Amino acid sequence: MAYKALYRTYRPRDFDEVAGQEHITRTFKNALKHRRLSHAYLFSGPRGTGKTSVAKIIAKGVNCENGPAANPCNTCDICRGIDSNTINDVIEIDAASNNGVDEIRELRDKVKYLPGVGQYKVYIIDEVHMLSIGAFNALLKTLEEPPKHVLFILATTEPHKIPSTIHSRCQRFDFRGIGKAEIESRLGEIIEKEAIDIRDDAISLIAESVEGGMRDAISLLDQALAYAEGTIDSEAVHAIRGSVGHERILEIAQAIHAEDAVRSLNALDRLLEDGKEPTRVIEDATAFYRDLLLLKNAGEDSDKTLHGNEKAQNLAESLSNPLLYHYIDILSESRQRMRFTSQGRLHLELAFVKMVDRGLKQDVRAQENLEKLESKVHNLQEKLETIESRTREAPLDQPATDSDEHRAQDVTPADALFDRFESESESEVSDDQTEKHREDPSDEKRDEPGEETPTAQTESAEETDSAPSEQPNKYQKLYERFSQKKYSTFDIRYVEDVLNTGDRQERIDMTKRWYDLERFVDDDRMQYAKMVTEGNLVATNGVMLIVTYENTVTCNRLMKPQIKGEIIEVLEAYFERPIMFMALPERDWKKIQTEFLKKFRKQEDKEFIRLSKIENDRLVEIPDNEDTYEDVEDDSVKEAKDIFGEEVVKVKKGE
Repeated sequence: MAYKALYRTYRPRDFDEVAGQEHITRTFKNALKHRRLSHAYLFSGPRGTGKTSVAKIIAKGVNCENGPAANPCNTCDICRGIDSNTINDVIEIDAASNNGVDEIRELRDKVKYLPGVGQYKVYIIDEVHMLSIGAFNALLKTLEEPPKHVLFILATTEPHKIPSTIHSRCQRFDFRGIGKAEIESRLGEIIEKEAIDIRDDAISLIAESVEGGMRDAISLLDQALAYAEGTIDSEAVHAIRGSVGHERILEIAQAIHAEDAVRSLNALDRLLEDGKEPTRVIEDATAFYRDLLLLKNAGEDSDKTLHGNEKAQNLAESLSNPLLYHYIDILSESRQRMRFTSQGRLHLELAFVKMVDRGLKQDVRAQENLEKLESKVHNLQEKLETIESRTREAPLDQPATDSDEHRAQDVTPADALFDRFESESESEVSDDQTEKHREDPSDEKRDEPGEETPTAQTESAEETDSAPSEQPNKYQKLYERFSQKKYSTFDIRYVEDVLNTGDRQERIDMTKRWYDLERFVDDDRMQYAKMVTEGNLVATNGVMLIVTYENTVTCNRLMKPQIKGEIIEVLEAYFERPIMFMALPERDWKKIQTEFLKKFRKQEDKEFIRLSKIENDRLVEIPDNEDTYEDVEDDSVKEAKDIFGEEVVKVKKGE
């Protein structure tokens, strides 16, 4: 026996089996139950949404031997005959091939004859918009006043092409595209009945790719079943559709984010060699960046396509909204140009090069910086409002202490208000409380026997008695004290040392000069100055710096030995002192602040505060020595060296 396609096997036989058209099935259930049917209907909507299926269900319903009922019984001879296309009272006409005046005149002559078996003759005219103007005119009178035993059902995917005179003589029903969840549910029923071995991601991909067409979804499932020898997975579905999987698009997106044009174009070459069409690649790339945008902004409430993909989540975190808009605009523009040319590959390659181009990103970067600046201004406004409210609430008759009088000689009233607010803030307590340079007790165990370690009080006294010209000596002592320690890349011991010996005034002084750094350096080192000023200086003891950034990707890059070394050289030349540097993500810094504050409040003596280890799987431990530094070298650089040789490939310093 010949194989019957799945979409024909599982064609809906009653209204309950129709997916996603409840507003239509409910209307016809009530109409059949109470025999309130019109003489002509116009069904419009996308392909594969159930127009012809509903028409045949109506034909069974009006002729069913067990009617009137909301649904046909599907057991009587007439229902089974209509299903098997052996009842002559149900006439299906393809208007695409029978669109002339003569065919419609023949139809008009035959409608007057009574049905042979059932109560109604049902004419189902599919793709009715293909009829000629003459054919429409020939149908008008019959459609307006047909015999009582005739029912017309017109179906079309392009209702705007049908004359208004036809519209006015029919009741119109608009079939909508079927939702992804409803398609998955219907496919699940078929898979269970057919015992098909298929993965959930493949079902989701089928439902997503058919754009609301149930027939297309079932046909694609049937095709995947024939293609796959065993379990049907997403790769099989991509192979059938000619589409590109998320993993391969992600590879290109990561190369673009790393501004590596060579790697992105090589990945594109591999896709095209596998037979992928340029139009399909650019469509899938656009959809991928759309999914990244939703993942970044909607999180768990967004489409589940990329959920659970850690690489995609990291990429979404590192890309800003303006940059995602920029990428989508370039891809959309290139897609439009590809419609009018046969050189699709050329426009696709140009699109990827544009996405890598730093010059084209200048406006995007400016917008990002503007948003950051607006956020900082907003935070400052909130702080000022809080300060003003606390000032108004503070009692006016508080006696001034000696320390207050001494401090008032050096600061303005505005500075005093800011100092008061910052001293109560969690983000500043960690710096404010450490002005006395407390000693790390662990230094005694790590120092050589007999070596004398200066106490915090001694250092403070030396700093107080020394003249301004001796300040470099102060910084040199701090540097000698801590530079001998072997800190790891993101070592919590480094953070402990900074917070326990921090100097709030030093942080304020350095912050005031922070954004002038770009005017100090020459063009050769401008990129490193910008790397510094993009972050926020949150803690320092004058020598050791902790600078926070928005995401972990930036921190990992800045802590690479080459880049970190360039940054330190720039800072040392600018501040005229030895410098130690660590970049931390803002989220991790907030956790450290909270923990430090809690322990600071609980401590009784001026003991050294220990902190929990930094827990962030996305932070990469980077080795110091040159022998192992190759382990963190970009994959694109390694690949280029393998292809062209180490003598040819030259890596720009700092990249």
